[in-house]
Amino acid sequence: MTSDSTERATQLLAMTQRLVGLLAAEIEAVKARKLQGPSAEWHEKERLVHAWRIEVSKVKADPDLLAGISPDLKTRLREAAKELEQGLEAHAMALMATKTVTEGLVRSIAAEIASSRSAPAAYGRSGTVNTGARREASGLAVDAKA
Repeated sequence: MTSDSTERATQLLAMTQRLVGLLAAEIEAVKARKLQGPSAEWHEKERLVHAWRIEVSKVKADPDLLAGISPDLKTRLREAAKELEQGLEAHAMALMATKTVTEGLVRSIAAEIASSRSAPAAYGRSGTVNTGARREASGLAVDAKA
């Protein structure tokens, strides 16, 4: 059972470390604004996350699956799990920053187009300038979730 436990722990450690590496690469791509759609490793990341989640849930349900592993391997597993958690937090922050900047740009562009396409001021019945209500830009569709 110890060899099975050690093998399981070693595989879990390898999956966790690979996920940490994939997250780090994707964070750097987001920061460098070089992320073109889904990342190149999307399928690998999806497969790893799914396998990792299943394995962790099995271990949580039955902690004896990792019984008898060396203290060094336990420590390495804990450290890798902390790195993964920190990587996920950094990834979320990088994506949120990109989203905030993108939405701000979209709003600014939409506001500029709307102001340039607004109806000109006209004279009213009394001879005074009637600015009236501003029209929103016509023919422009903006997705605020961009």
